[in-house]
Amino acid sequence: MQSLREPVELLLAELDGSRVAPQVMPLEFLRKITNDLSDKQKLGTGTFGTVYKASVYVLNEFENLKRLNHPNIVQLHGYCYEIKRECVEFEGRSVIADKIYRALCFEYMPNGNLQGHLDDESRGMDWHTRYKIIKGTCEGLKYLHEGLKTPMYHLDLKPGNILLDKNMAPKLADFGLSKHVSDNQTRATSNSLGTIRYCPPEHIERNYFSNKFDIFSLGVVMIEIIAGSEGYRKVAEMPSKEFIHHVQENWRERLQEAQGCMTLIYQCRQVKGCIEIALDCIHPDRTQRPDIGNIISRLNETET
Repeated sequence: MQSLREPVELLLAELDGSRVAPQVMPLEFLRKITNDLSDKQKLGTGTFGTVYKASVYVLNEFENLKRLNHPNIVQLHGYCYEIKRECVEFEGRSVIADKIYRALCFEYMPNGNLQGHLDDESRGMDWHTRYKIIKGTCEGLKYLHEGLKTPMYHLDLKPGNILLDKNMAPKLADFGLSKHVSDNQTRATSNSLGTIRYCPPEHIERNYFSNKFDIFSLGVVMIEIIAGSEGYRKVAEMPSKEFIHHVQENWRERLQEAQGCMTLIYQCRQVKGCIEIALDCIHPDRTQRPDIGNIISRLNETET
């Protein structure tokens, strides 16, 4: 009997936010709450197919996500795996086939993903919100790298995979490419990982990956949060000290309009500290990049 597969639809449920074990959700229930997977429910496309109020995932994602429990990791609320016997066209004739439906159901993130909020540093989100997203993203990554019995590398960290709740708190999502690893050794893969803009040079050139893959991606994301979507391009156009000064002065001008003197000094120092961390994260030599624990410690120092 011919076995067919359809794209996996990912759905988001508006639940109370409490952490519960993922529940089995019948396909008909998912069809019902999405108006039979109508175009009105679509948000776009994800890593593996059509997106209905989130991103699309496969079974690898379910295996990764069902173990995770952290405020900065998107919560998996349910899943669906059903096989229906249907009459379909195959090689010019009608056959009875097993059609497999697979879906994951996540908590609803009302503010969408970070990509939709990135803007020039002189407009858009204020510094407090941007720092909150930076710190929460780092906390989520620290949980993956250091908080699990077997560490996990995300391997596709980018603004489109950082979701924002109603309070603009970040939650890491899209674990379809993630891998559990038993040590910190650098490995090679036959397949390309991540999104090239956020991939480190060792992976682009030799398909290597390690925990420093995520650190490089984090650095690019931090630069974009601090200096806007074009910030990473500017890094290549000027020396590091000049770039740090450029970003800090842009933020100083903006903060002067709304802050008192002491707050201005504090926040400008924090901007400088964050951009210095980000530049260390994108060091071309992976051995020179900080680990996530060091990054969190340095962020904490900017808060005092």
